[in-house]
Amino acid sequence: MSPAPLVRLVSLDVGYTLGEPSGTTLTQRLVELSPIPVRRAKQIAQQILHTLDPRSDATGPQTVCAALGLAPSAFPHDHRPPGFVLWPGAVEAVARLARVVPVVTLSNVSRWDEQETDVASLLAPHLRAHHPSWQLGFAKPDPLAVQTVARLHGRDPAEVLHVGDSFDYDVRGALAAGAQALWIASRPPSAEELRLLAEHPGRVAVVPDLARAVRRIEQTILPSTSFTRSTP
Repeated sequence: MSPAPLVRLVSLDVGYTLGEPSGTTLTQRLVELSPIPVRRAKQIAQQILHTLDPRSDATGPQTVCAALGLAPSAFPHDHRPPGFVLWPGAVEAVARLARVVPVVTLSNVSRWDEQETDVASLLAPHLRAHHPSWQLGFAKPDPLAVQTVARLHGRDPAEVLHVGDSFDYDVRGALAAGAQALWIASRPPSAEELRLLAEHPGRVAVVPDLARAVRRIEQTILPSTSFTRSTP
């Protein structure tokens, strides 16, 4: 087994990795309204709602409603976006990472829900960039999400380490893109998840929380960084 390439860019998921919304999101409201089973409705919302820029696509609400089995009039135009609350230690964690490797965020989020939150400002000055899915036009686990971020920062996807709490979106998305993954898992992996991890030796690590994710990245990168700096 060959070693994984050196990590030259870390992309961080935002929701439930660095913090959480302070209220109900538009995605959650639509999933509750939809007659489609919750898991499938959430996937549809991720694929459509989170990749729409309503400033340039006025038909977006109708498209989402049709996919979710709702009448166009059911779209919650009265939705008030919740704020976003960073968890204790999140800014410090990002600051520590930024000292050893460039850090960006890669978040599945709708334009509607991000109107009241400036993630880049919340994490300033430690981020190189914030990449919400509605701006990229791609949402995890679509491999183009990670691949586009890698291209924007002049990196090969294999040099990107994506960190997040969702196996389905963060881990699967990173692996499909050819990147590395660090899964913050609050529970033991299932048998199916363990099988997928075994298929990608050296490309995925599992940690229980953000603090240990930071320590693992520091331990992985710092020896290589020190060696590189000391080499003529």
